[in-house]
Amino acid sequence: MPCYRTCQFDKTGEPNKTGMEMSRGWEKWDLRILALYILVSQIYLHFFGRRRTKTKSAAIMIGSISLLYLLSDLLAATALGKLSKLAVNKKPTNPTDEEKRMISIIKNTTGKPTIGQEMLRVMWGPLILFYLGGPDTITVLNLQENQMWMKHLVGLFTQGFRAVYALIATWSFSRKNPWSIQGLISLLALFILIPGIIKYGERVWIIKSRNKHDGGFGQLHPNQVRVKDSRPNAKRVLLAYFCIQTLVPHRQDHVCDKGKVRHVVTNFLKSARKDSYEAFKLMEIELGLIYDMLFSKIGTIFTIWGSILRFLSLSLIVSGLVLFLKSDRRPGLFWEGDDVITIILIAGAIFLEIAGIVVQLFSDWAVVWACSDRIKWATPLLFLHEVLFSKTQRWPEVMGQLSLQDFFTKYNPNACTRCLRTCLKTCLKKVKCLGAWEYLFGMDKELKGYQTQKELVPNVKDVIINYLCEKYDPSESKKVADDGKLPEVTRGEWTLKRYGLEQEQELQGIIKLQFEKKIVIWHVATEVFYRLDDGRDTTYRKAVKMLSDYMMYLLVECSTKFPFCNKYDKIEKDYRRLKELFTGEELVPFGQKRDESNESNDVAEKAPQLVHHMKTYAPQKRWDILASIWAEMLCYAAWRCRVQYHIAELRHGGEFLTRVWLLQMHCDRTLRRSSSSLSIELDNLARTTGGSWFSGQDAGTS
Repeated sequence: MPCYRTCQFDKTGEPNKTGMEMSRGWEKWDLRILALYILVSQIYLHFFGRRRTKTKSAAIMIGSISLLYLLSDLLAATALGKLSKLAVNKKPTNPTDEEKRMISIIKNTTGKPTIGQEMLRVMWGPLILFYLGGPDTITVLNLQENQMWMKHLVGLFTQGFRAVYALIATWSFSRKNPWSIQGLISLLALFILIPGIIKYGERVWIIKSRNKHDGGFGQLHPNQVRVKDSRPNAKRVLLAYFCIQTLVPHRQDHVCDKGKVRHVVTNFLKSARKDSYEAFKLMEIELGLIYDMLFSKIGTIFTIWGSILRFLSLSLIVSGLVLFLKSDRRPGLFWEGDDVITIILIAGAIFLEIAGIVVQLFSDWAVVWACSDRIKWATPLLFLHEVLFSKTQRWPEVMGQLSLQDFFTKYNPNACTRCLRTCLKTCLKKVKCLGAWEYLFGMDKELKGYQTQKELVPNVKDVIINYLCEKYDPSESKKVADDGKLPEVTRGEWTLKRYGLEQEQELQGIIKLQFEKKIVIWHVATEVFYRLDDGRDTTYRKAVKMLSDYMMYLLVECSTKFPFCNKYDKIEKDYRRLKELFTGEELVPFGQKRDESNESNDVAEKAPQLVHHMKTYAPQKRWDILASIWAEMLCYAAWRCRVQYHIAELRHGGEFLTRVWLLQMHCDRTLRRSSSSLSIELDNLARTTGGSWFSGQDAGTS
């Protein structure tokens, strides 16, 4: 509250009317601003909380959502603290003429000489507690919050206690005159307090449930599915749901059922070879279901208790709004405008509840719920999903790109920049701070400025699917041992062995290099041959180059988000030698211009060596090798990243690498150690769907 003594008198000792007016104005508007801000922030989070899975804009989506999410909880605590100090039942020390007039009006109405200016704010506390429960589209900001559910439970007790205390401190209900405006407002505040506790308690319950592999949602058995009423999109969602139940990809320590995993792998590989589009579509749906399980409330109303609590909450808030609109709100009883703000806050709560229900009904979890044999009236819902969402893009179809060829051909600092960089580098080297130079002004920082985002080339998915099927499909691969174990995840060795190149002397040194150096060397070779083989099978070459540029993008730009190898920071030392490969008319033969002063010559030497050796291959074989190499190294990078890195990145639009990681889990059963051999549930599902794994095949989609 503002300091009354400071505003009461000016420097001459006379009453400071301006300060007093400012003080009174702030007293009227501080809580109004806080309450309206909390409402606006919750509406924004509702619309854009789920939207962050479809964009990579850090400033607009990630930054704004994080800021509003954090400030909402902080300002809500401040607002509840102010509400506990309302002067509803306190007589003023020196009442003004206006206050005396209101006291007379309220005394004649209720029989109590109370100040009614702030009486409507009694209802704001429960409403703010309701908003603290958060919208359905976002429950937690990051994955780590799911491990701190006790913190949110403490928040429920502390903030709930503040709201209850504010209600008790301002309680004005009287049995003698129960329908007085003050008594009715206290009663309405009590009604709204129940949905507030339910909403916040629902948030705590959901966060605690995230520690379970099923996310706290109801389990659906394949025998409960009404497949005869399911449409292609519904079948696709059901398959994604049962795959998640089997693999539980978001839990790194989960032990899967061996028989179920074998069944998933066998059917997935059989269908993926026929249609790569449907394979990646299934991955997108699974990632969406995982996101909902870990970061939102979507799916909660499809449980018995979730439906009951949501119905009770909405009913009480709507009843409170109706009773408030029917109440006697004569002028002079409270501050002007408080009644409008109260109506806005209650209407906002109703809007969030209804909007949350709508969002949940149009989610993939609604399809899972609607396909249960217990639901007899869900056909219209399945029809809407088929018409509106069957071809909806769930995740960004873009891929980060970083081309060394673009960097080497376009990077040309002017003379002043070169002079300044040289002087700074010399000074920092003398004081033994060369590491600071590389961190602040190194060429790898300049390299990051050349990264872009491009739409996916269609053949990219085919390249990855073909590699996985050839490596892991027992019917196609000859590398499967007698014990049924499949090849290990490798960094290019499998491709060289497949093409009979593992014994070639020129490639032996590359096989033993660190992974980050391998990426750069093969990327240089891909860039050189993309230029030399211009005009040959353009679509296929573009797909391979896109994978090559994407691996360089992950290596340089996403080294902290996806730490699958050491960071490559030798670009400045290899710059001059590598640039010759991109800008020269003829490739410099290996060994002619070796830079003896180069401390890190693995990349600078091996890249020309690889280029000259692969020039002896036919162009088609050359590009087949490059395609398999990049698919293999991409799968290795996806496998090396821990699960939490993949899941955490779903909040930022998701990386294509995460889809490859999930795709690989559906192909390689050795990545998940199993414990039993039961596969009855998925066998039943396969029989009821007619043996077809992808719904697109049933519907003829592509």
